[in-house]
Amino acid sequence: MYVVMVVAVSILLATLMSGVAKQNHDLAGLYQSRTKSMQVVTMAENIEQFYIETSGFPASLASLAQAPGFEHSRALSDNWQGYAVSPTINDGIWQFNRAVLFSNDPSKGVSGLSFLTANSCGVGGYDVATSWCGSSTGRWFRRETRERFNEQISTQRVRMGRLLQKMADYYSKNQKLPDKDAGGSALSADSLTLVAALASYGGPAWACSGTFSYMGVPIDCGDMFDVWGRGIGYQFLSSAHIVLVSETPIYNNSGKRVVVAADLDTSLF
Repeated sequence: MYVVMVVAVSILLATLMSGVAKQNHDLAGLYQSRTKSMQVVTMAENIEQFYIETSGFPASLASLAQAPGFEHSRALSDNWQGYAVSPTINDGIWQFNRAVLFSNDPSKGVSGLSFLTANSCGVGGYDVATSWCGSSTGRWFRRETRERFNEQISTQRVRMGRLLQKMADYYSKNQKLPDKDAGGSALSADSLTLVAALASYGGPAWACSGTFSYMGVPIDCGDMFDVWGRGIGYQFLSSAHIVLVSETPIYNNSGKRVVVAADLDTSLF
């Protein structure tokens, strides 16, 4: 009887220990899954912020970690992660680029290359498909430059409209539009000068702060630079007619650069 009880207790203990071990294994797996998910989310946020600040994707996760202000992203990388930026893709409307970040469990038998080549919502790999989604074998983040094209263009039109209103106010007071360069020399007809140069600012967009002045017109950084950080041009046609010009980094399907322009012709007043 004693031997039977010992054996029964041993079996019970073994069963309990097995259950505890399985529970611990499941908890460890859940913790790892959540950690991997958070790494992808946080890394994706860094890539998004880099794009907002530079209007481009980092060439690699290593180059992202070397960029000023993004050094902390180095701690988010591990051997499950992959990252790639596509060449230019044409969807029939826009030419655009796609960045893909993913975390893929190598034990599932899917390589990083296979993950990028597979497409769960279209035809072709990440680098050629007009529509691409990652597979369920991993966690993934996709960012395409075309996603914000319409928003960016609309925002830039609004910003340029604000500057045109300042120029219209100047015209109302002086019966002419600003017609001299920063040094006081007359602008020639049909000339194109950067607003930053007219306001005597020679730095880049990212370093710009404060308010400047051009012939008494208050000029801020949003007047001098577009949403992509490029200089805005002041095309002087005459003392009654100017055009503000933003040459965007956006190209349509035929390869032509999209130009945002805002026209102020006071002869129509």
